[in-house]
Amino acid sequence: MKKILVFAGSNSSTSINQKLANYAATLLEKCEATIVELREYPAPIYSADIEKNEGFPETMKELNDIFNEHDGFIISLPEYNSSITPVFKNTVDWISRIERPTFKDKPVLLLSTSAGQRGGMTNLANIETLMPRWGGNVTAAYSLPNFNDNMDVETGNLINEEEANKLAQLVADFEGKV
Repeated sequence: MKKILVFAGSNSSTSINQKLANYAATLLEKCEATIVELREYPAPIYSADIEKNEGFPETMKELNDIFNEHDGFIISLPEYNSSITPVFKNTVDWISRIERPTFKDKPVLLLSTSAGQRGGMTNLANIETLMPRWGGNVTAAYSLPNFNDNMDVETGNLINEEEANKLAQLVADFEGKV
Protein backbone atom coordinates (compact mmCIF):
# COMPACT_ATOMS: atom_id res chain seq x y z
CA MET A 1 0.00 0.00 0.00
CA LYS A 2 1.28 3.47 -0.89
CA LYS A 3 2.13 5.76 2.02
CA ILE A 4 1.19 9.44 2.25
CA LEU A 5 2.84 11.89 4.63
CA VAL A 6 0.31 14.37 6.03
CA PHE A 7 1.23 17.54 7.92
CA ALA A 8 0.57 21.25 8.32
CA GLY A 9 3.13 23.98 7.78
CA SER A 10 2.58 25.10 11.37
CA ASN A 11 4.18 24.61 14.75
CA SER A 12 1.06 25.54 16.71
CA SER A 13 -0.48 22.96 19.03
CA THR A 14 -3.91 24.32 18.06
CA SER A 15 -3.31 24.67 14.31
CA ILE A 16 -6.50 24.71 12.26
CA ASN A 17 -4.41 23.69 9.26
CA GLN A 18 -3.28 20.58 11.15
CA LYS A 19 -6.97 19.85 11.79
CA LEU A 20 -7.69 20.18 8.06
CA ALA A 21 -4.71 17.95 7.19
CA ASN A 22 -5.88 15.35 9.71
CA TYR A 23 -9.36 15.41 8.19
CA ALA A 24 -7.95 14.99 4.68
CA ALA A 25 -6.01 11.94 5.90
CA THR A 26 -9.31 10.29 6.90
CA LEU A 27 -10.45 10.56 3.27
CA LEU A 28 -7.62 8.38 1.95
CA GLU A 29 -9.04 5.04 0.78
CA LYS A 30 -6.22 3.49 -1.26
CA CYS A 31 -3.22 4.83 0.65
CA GLU A 32 -1.97 4.69 4.22
CA ALA A 33 -1.56 8.03 6.01
CA THR A 34 1.26 8.99 8.34
CA ILE A 35 0.42 12.18 10.21
CA VAL A 36 3.21 14.29 11.68
CA GLU A 37 3.38 17.74 13.23
CA LEU A 38 6.29 20.01 12.40
CA ARG A 39 6.48 21.16 16.02
CA GLU A 40 7.81 17.67 16.77
CA TYR A 41 10.82 18.45 14.53
CA PRO A 42 12.32 21.68 15.86
CA ALA A 43 15.43 23.14 14.26
CA PRO A 44 17.31 26.42 14.47
CA ILE A 45 16.68 28.95 11.72
CA TYR A 46 18.74 27.78 8.77
CA SER A 47 22.22 29.29 8.68
CA ALA A 48 25.20 28.34 6.55
CA ASP A 49 27.33 28.90 9.66
CA ILE A 50 25.29 26.40 11.68
CA GLU A 51 25.44 23.91 8.82
CA LYS A 52 29.23 24.32 8.54
CA ASN A 53 30.00 24.26 12.27
CA GLU A 54 27.34 21.90 13.63
CA GLY A 55 26.05 19.95 10.66
CA PHE A 56 22.42 19.15 10.05
CA PRO A 57 19.98 19.01 12.96
CA GLU A 58 19.04 15.42 13.81
CA THR A 59 15.36 16.39 13.61
CA MET A 60 15.76 17.52 9.99
CA LYS A 61 17.71 14.39 9.03
CA GLU A 62 14.92 12.32 10.58
CA LEU A 63 12.24 14.30 8.74
CA ASN A 64 14.14 13.93 5.46
CA ASP A 65 14.20 10.16 6.00
CA ILE A 66 10.44 10.26 6.60
CA PHE A 67 9.98 12.25 3.36
CA ASN A 68 11.92 9.53 1.51
CA GLU A 69 9.78 6.74 3.00
CA HIS A 70 6.52 8.15 1.62
CA ASP A 71 5.01 8.14 -1.86
CA GLY A 72 3.28 11.52 -1.66
CA PHE A 73 2.34 14.43 0.57
CA ILE A 74 -0.79 16.18 1.79
CA ILE A 75 0.28 19.52 3.23
CA SER A 76 -2.01 22.14 4.76
CA LEU A 77 -0.40 25.56 4.84
CA PRO A 78 -1.37 28.45 7.08
CA GLU A 79 -0.89 31.97 5.81
CA TYR A 80 1.14 34.42 7.89
CA ASN A 81 0.89 38.00 6.61
CA SER A 82 -0.02 36.76 3.13
CA SER A 83 3.01 34.48 3.02
CA ILE A 84 4.72 31.25 4.04
CA THR A 85 5.11 30.32 7.70
CA PRO A 86 8.63 30.46 9.16
CA VAL A 87 8.51 26.83 10.31
CA PHE A 88 7.58 25.50 6.87
CA LYS A 89 10.19 27.65 5.12
CA ASN A 90 12.84 26.60 7.63
CA THR A 91 11.94 22.94 7.11
CA VAL A 92 12.27 23.33 3.34
CA ASP A 93 15.57 25.21 3.77
CA TRP A 94 17.15 22.52 5.96
CA ILE A 95 15.90 19.52 3.99
CA SER A 96 16.97 21.10 0.69
CA ARG A 97 20.51 21.25 2.07
CA ILE A 98 20.41 17.60 3.19
CA GLU A 99 19.02 16.23 -0.08
CA ARG A 100 17.40 17.62 -3.18
CA PRO A 101 14.76 17.68 -4.34
CA THR A 102 13.07 18.41 -1.04
CA PHE A 103 9.78 16.73 -1.96
CA LYS A 104 11.49 13.91 -3.90
CA ASP A 105 9.59 14.44 -7.19
CA LYS A 106 6.43 13.04 -5.59
CA PRO A 107 2.76 14.11 -5.77
CA VAL A 108 1.65 16.86 -3.40
CA LEU A 109 -1.90 17.89 -2.54
CA LEU A 110 -1.81 21.41 -1.12
CA LEU A 111 -4.45 22.59 1.34
CA SER A 112 -5.02 25.75 3.32
CA THR A 113 -7.58 27.19 5.67
CA SER A 114 -8.11 30.28 7.79
CA ALA A 115 -10.87 31.92 9.77
CA GLY A 116 -11.35 34.38 6.91
CA GLN A 117 -13.14 34.27 3.58
CA ARG A 118 -10.00 33.66 1.51
CA GLY A 119 -8.85 30.62 3.48
CA GLY A 120 -5.14 31.29 2.94
CA MET A 121 -5.45 31.55 -0.84
CA THR A 122 -2.62 34.07 -1.25
CA ASN A 123 0.00 31.82 0.31
CA LEU A 124 -1.47 28.75 -1.34
CA ALA A 125 -1.02 30.32 -4.78
CA ASN A 126 2.56 31.28 -3.88
CA ILE A 127 3.45 27.78 -2.68
CA GLU A 128 1.80 26.23 -5.71
CA THR A 129 4.31 28.09 -7.91
CA LEU A 130 7.29 27.27 -5.65
CA MET A 131 6.56 23.59 -5.04
CA PRO A 132 7.82 22.37 -8.45
CA ARG A 133 11.18 24.05 -7.71
CA TRP A 134 11.29 22.04 -4.48
CA GLY A 135 10.50 18.78 -6.28
CA GLY A 136 6.81 18.59 -5.48
CA ASN A 137 4.36 17.63 -8.22
CA VAL A 138 1.23 19.56 -7.24
CA THR A 139 -1.90 17.61 -8.09
CA ALA A 140 -4.30 20.30 -6.80
CA ALA A 141 -4.63 23.16 -4.35
CA TYR A 142 -7.68 23.51 -2.09
CA SER A 143 -8.60 26.40 0.17
CA LEU A 144 -11.23 26.05 2.91
CA PRO A 145 -12.64 29.47 3.80
CA ASN A 146 -14.21 30.40 7.13
CA PHE A 147 -12.77 27.47 9.07
CA ASN A 148 -14.92 28.10 12.16
CA ASP A 149 -18.12 27.94 10.09
CA ASN A 150 -17.14 24.91 8.01
CA MET A 151 -15.33 22.55 10.41
CA ASP A 152 -16.63 20.94 13.59
CA VAL A 153 -13.61 21.17 15.86
CA GLU A 154 -15.04 18.60 18.29
CA THR A 155 -15.44 15.84 15.69
CA GLY A 156 -12.72 17.02 13.29
CA ASN A 157 -15.15 16.77 10.36
CA LEU A 158 -16.15 19.23 7.67
CA ILE A 159 -19.77 20.20 8.21
CA ASN A 160 -20.19 22.07 4.94
CA GLU A 161 -21.30 19.31 2.56
CA GLU A 162 -20.23 21.16 -0.59
CA GLU A 163 -16.71 21.72 0.79
CA ALA A 164 -16.54 18.15 2.09
CA ASN A 165 -17.43 16.81 -1.37
CA LYS A 166 -14.85 19.05 -3.07
CA LEU A 167 -12.08 17.92 -0.77
CA ALA A 168 -13.08 14.25 -1.00
CA GLN A 169 -12.87 14.44 -4.81
CA LEU A 170 -9.45 16.10 -4.68
CA VAL A 171 -8.13 13.45 -2.29
CA ALA A 172 -9.49 10.69 -4.55
CA ASP A 173 -7.86 12.32 -7.59
CA PHE A 174 -4.60 12.67 -5.64
CA GLU A 175 -4.63 8.97 -4.74
CA GLY A 176 -4.95 8.15 -8.43
CA LYS A 177 -1.70 10.03 -9.09
CA VAL A 178 0.35 8.50 -6.30
